[in-house]
Amino acid sequence: MNHALKGSVGVLVAESEGPLPFAEASFCRKLCRIGERKGMCVYVFCLPSISEGNANGIPGYMFERGIWVRKWLPRPDIIYDRCLTHDRKGQLRKHRLLSQLADKHPYIYLTRGLAGKWAVYQALRKCRDLAPYLPETALYEGPLRLAEWLEAHDKEVFLKPRNGTHGRRTLYVKLADSGEQIGIIGRSGSNTLFKRRFCSRKAGLEWIDKFIGARPFLIQPYLQLNNAQGEPFDIRVLMQKNEKGEWSLTGMAVRVGPKHSLTSNLHGGGTAHKALPYLIRELGETAGKSAVQTIRHLSLRIPEYLETCFGRLAELGLDFGVDREGQVWILEVNSKPGRTSFFRIGDPISARKSIENPISYARYLLLSKP
Repeated sequence: MNHALKGSVGVLVAESEGPLPFAEASFCRKLCRIGERKGMCVYVFCLPSISEGNANGIPGYMFERGIWVRKWLPRPDIIYDRCLTHDRKGQLRKHRLLSQLADKHPYIYLTRGLAGKWAVYQALRKCRDLAPYLPETALYEGPLRLAEWLEAHDKEVFLKPRNGTHGRRTLYVKLADSGEQIGIIGRSGSNTLFKRRFCSRKAGLEWIDKFIGARPFLIQPYLQLNNAQGEPFDIRVLMQKNEKGEWSLTGMAVRVGPKHSLTSNLHGGGTAHKALPYLIRELGETAGKSAVQTIRHLSLRIPEYLETCFGRLAELGLDFGVDREGQVWILEVNSKPGRTSFFRIGDPISARKSIENPISYARYLLLSKP
């Protein structure tokens, strides 16, 4: 196949034991088709492909005539990294192999991963425009400190892994008014909802400490981010660079979790809704429109600011909460965001742009190369 644009884009994804040996096949198929329409060579590869490489390039997969074809391909000029690594060992392996690839063929990294939730929080806290919208956050430092937090924050706190995804291993902890009993609602490592109740504060705090183990966790006040029916909800905004290399707001959607489900993440059984009508329904017209306006303002500010801290980025998933008083909170920033919300709310323009933009931005970078 002859491609009009010189240079190739490699989509790096995790290995898989499914029908295909790589993850996110449906998303990758769409990326490859968009690349073909734009006259670009877009293919899929996994980390082992790097060490298998030789003078012919590296093995990868292209979507041709309706099927995936494994073939030798030129080393990528741009890497679109969709490969999530959750542990230190995986991160070191990835860094080593990508360095090995760069030694043989220098490439542009389309979007780097952010350095974890704690580092992002510390960076955002230094920005005067953004700090007022951040919930107070600290590193979990053991049962004694957790007990102090419970006393200082209306006897309710929220705990989450520093490097967690999809709401897994999150905990809501409530100390009874008596100051002795502890109730817990949480999600397991497999994202299953569970509840625990302890008659003594000591037993509850020890159980939480054991649940956390050696994993780094963050602790925050428990924010009342529920709708009138008591269901948790948040607002996902997808920010991406476009064909001109400029940040643009691709889409905005509300994600609602089942009652008592702790998180609104779609992986935890949530549903998606169009943002403005939902927030007007929950908060009233004035407060709903104000919340959307604030979220838009923050969404345009956050990516540009984080680039000054961490270097070039290409897309970010921003999660916001809105409490019953209409106060907007910045909850999370994701450097490898999903797109499911925009397909579920029936927003075809945002859904299409969410997949087109990474390839359009990659094309912009290739055309900008000296």
